[in-house]
Amino acid sequence: MADFADKVVIVTGAARGIGAAAAGARVAAFDVRAFDDPAPWDAAIAVDVSDAAAVDAAVAAVARDLGGIDVLVNNAGIGTVSTLETLAEADWSKVLAVNLHGPFHCTRAVVEPMRARGGGAVVNVASIAGKRMSYHGGPDYTAAKSGLLGLTRHTAFELAAYNIRVNAVCPGPVLTPMVEETTTAEERAGTAKMIPLGRWIEPADVAAAVLFLAGPGAAMCTGTTLDVDGGVMVSNGTPYEIYAQRRGLTA
Repeated sequence: MADFADKVVIVTGAARGIGAAAAGARVAAFDVRAFDDPAPWDAAIAVDVSDAAAVDAAVAAVARDLGGIDVLVNNAGIGTVSTLETLAEADWSKVLAVNLHGPFHCTRAVVEPMRARGGGAVVNVASIAGKRMSYHGGPDYTAAKSGLLGLTRHTAFELAAYNIRVNAVCPGPVLTPMVEETTTAEERAGTAKMIPLGRWIEPADVAAAVLFLAGPGAAMCTGTTLDVDGGVMVSNGTPYEIYAQRRGLTA
């Protein structure tokens, strides 16, 4: 964490799951829900990222109180399990408002504070669903994450002139508290079998990728995506044991 010792980091959706693992440096945590434990954060601010005015006010407060902004992690996200035919228009709008409009609002708000510091890094937490589709979420989630990858590429090009890098992490199945609350042990074991590396992705796995893209080791990376999926994208959903059986191998 020494590389982040003098950095100011904003993490959205930080109360639980992936966001709660991405601690370090001087961190301002944004979340619409109450924080399980606000103690790890230098600032814990209740803000709805879909509200542009609220985001502008929260970002201004962080820049003022913590002395600037160096890193933004757009992690806040929601979803539904609806199908195209059952998805309510209100839910469609809400998911896009948080998952796509939220990163837009937050990224735009940090540009001037980052320019004042000589540059910065934005890391968008997207999903492998943005590259294919979501099995666990609905078309609203897939559309929002696909849009977030497009926003990543476009803003990376524009903001490079200010030495602001923009990249994305694409997690696969992540074992968050929400997943544990809404699935059975048997269901989770079944999912683990579909992941070539043999286990669910943990929030800390995603946080490690975020820290890399936010840090000096990724100084020449912008507009890129980093898959943290345990090999799901390359396996195309085929368990290794089936692959091995067809070739007479020992799984």
